[in-house]
Amino acid sequence: MDQIDEFESMFKRAEREPFTFADIPVNSIAVITDGSQGDAETVQQSLLHFLPRLASATQWRYITGGDFANVGELLRRVDEVQTDLIVTYRHLQEESLVPRHSLGVFVDVLTQTTMIPVLLLPGTAAEPISLAERTCRRVMVVTDHISGDSRLIDYGARMCTAGGTVWLCHVEDDAVFARYMDAIEKIPEIDSEQARQLIESQLLKDAQDFIETCIAELRESGPQATYHAQVGRGHHLREYRQLISSHEIDLLVANTKDEDQMAMHGITYSLSVELTDVVQLLL
Repeated sequence: MDQIDEFESMFKRAEREPFTFADIPVNSIAVITDGSQGDAETVQQSLLHFLPRLASATQWRYITGGDFANVGELLRRVDEVQTDLIVTYRHLQEESLVPRHSLGVFVDVLTQTTMIPVLLLPGTAAEPISLAERTCRRVMVVTDHISGDSRLIDYGARMCTAGGTVWLCHVEDDAVFARYMDAIEKIPEIDSEQARQLIESQLLKDAQDFIETCIAELRESGPQATYHAQVGRGHHLREYRQLISSHEIDLLVANTKDEDQMAMHGITYSLSVELTDVVQLLL
């Protein structure tokens, strides 16, 4: 039985989830503002400077302040335009009261009720941060489960300016790891110290191996860019904040959907609320 278990473990360690780069088309873009069409056109021009790859889009649509007064109306307008990408700001139509601990009701609902990626511009609708002098040269893809998040990686590579740099990042959460180790330490049949070392090593190895296969594929088939891996363990929010700051990231790509809850994925929401000066692509 021990030999069978050992063989099964070896087989599972040898398994690799394949990654194949998909050049996701972005042909139609909808700019949502609570201002005028002129404001939306200004956003379009600055965005094309920041993300030159979006120049391939053939359709730009504008949803402006006069087009919606509540969430239901905005969702209907979004459904009508059938776009590949939504571009907007935090706190639409909330100029008089900007909640510091949310993205605003419109963005909160958009990210959870549609499958359309939302590009969140820096600042707020009332106080936008200009992109006029910025170009997206440094992109970071962040997740707590990098294996299987191929869509994040595809978009991260797709958005980076030619010749830029893309970081694929995975951080094992200290709090989750500590909870499982606490349970293991209460089981006398398990060598706790050996389990700690082996589990941590395997978790990080799984992420590192997957990212390395992604980078090999991207270098062969993906856009021209420099690709780096970043794998570690620590406090999720603190580690990602430090990585984003140290690498001077222009665009953060993260997953907003959580299979087990209606609200936005926890780490993504925290980063989105706190990092108001970083452009974010929420999938």
